Amino acid sequence: MTSIFANWSGLLTSSPKIIRSITNVDEAKEAINFAIERGICIRTTGSKHSHSPILQNSGGMIITTDDLTGPITIDEKKNTATIPAGMKLSSATKELWKHGYAFSNQGDVDVQSIAGLIATGVHGTGIQHPSISSLVNDVSIVTADNTLIQAAKTPDILEAARLNLGLLGIIVDVTFNVVPRFHLHEHHWKEKIEELIKKVDTLVAENDHFEFFWNPLDDMAYAKTLNPHEGPADSLPDQKGQYIDWAHIVFPSERNERHTEMEYSVPVEAGLVCFQRIRSLILKGNHRIHWPIEYRTVAADTGWISPARNRNTATISIHQGIDEPHEPFFREAEKIFMDFKGRPHWGKRHYMTKENLASIYGAGWEKFWKTQQKIDPDGLFVNAYMQSLRLE
Repeated sequence: MTSIFANWSGLLTSSPKIIRSITNVDEAKEAINFAIERGICIRTTGSKHSHSPILQNSGGMIITTDDLTGPITIDEKKNTATIPAGMKLSSATKELWKHGYAFSNQGDVDVQSIAGLIATGVHGTGIQHPSISSLVNDVSIVTADNTLIQAAKTPDILEAARLNLGLLGIIVDVTFNVVPRFHLHEHHWKEKIEELIKKVDTLVAENDHFEFFWNPLDDMAYAKTLNPHEGPADSLPDQKGQYIDWAHIVFPSERNERHTEMEYSVPVEAGLVCFQRIRSLILKGNHRIHWPIEYRTVAADTGWISPARNRNTATISIHQGIDEPHEPFFREAEKIFMDFKGRPHWGKRHYMTKENLASIYGAGWEKFWKTQQKIDPDGLFVNAYMQSLRLE
């Protein structure tokens, strides 16, 4: 029976023929057999937190991984943690803390599933910190031929798996490089945006993590720095906007109000100029935008389709509420991002074609699809949206 399946915001819906939950490898294999017998495509989902059509699958099968959980396995010699694909990041970081470990960096929310983190290239902020995908040491995948493989045994598969768009198979677990648990000292404050902009480059350079939100309603910025601290936890009541706690508590914030989002990564040296162009677009008043712009930085990496591929990056996120029109604003903003050689976040809205993406990522785009087609030649995991982007 056809059901309606929606993402977290409720703005992206599709009508899969079947929605199926899995709890282990055997059930993943059964689901693959079921889909092959009926000639339908498979997409997997965790928290449904993507704003991209990447998870839509009308007429196909959507596999939910909420129950694909279990214990975390720590390798103390290698400083790695193997985490079930369906476990939510919020749960995983608490479990890591119990074992004495942590992620070296996290994004600004922790609701995503572990597989979802690397499917779309989730990142935090910090010019010395690459995306979460860069921490991936191995990935267990049930592929289209119903084989359980370890990505680390084949370098090209591992590289594709680190940021995989859900196109390689059903992720069972992910092995990350982790670090001993640590405290963070947070300092947040409000400031006039024009004054803050003068300091941004220094704040990026002098702090382990820095970000700001600009609010178009009052033209003020909410800024935040995070830096490692020896601890212990302290509410610092005499220091306004400051406190110390365990890293997994400090990194995430609550983002409960439903919205949709576009994010582009631009070379860090162009970040503030690009931000000012987007700010000016909003201040013109042609679009009704009351949501803030978020500005973060990410270290360069070598991922084939990573928005931070081979360059230190500034990421600029724009938002719109679910009850307001977003596409005219997003399309106009996207033209500005492209003026600065922007690269879209894979889990958020964008309007790039396969030709655009091939131009942006070049050989990396070709290598990714070559590897994808090698392990999924019939496109079992390629939905209609990804088919429109697929290199033939």
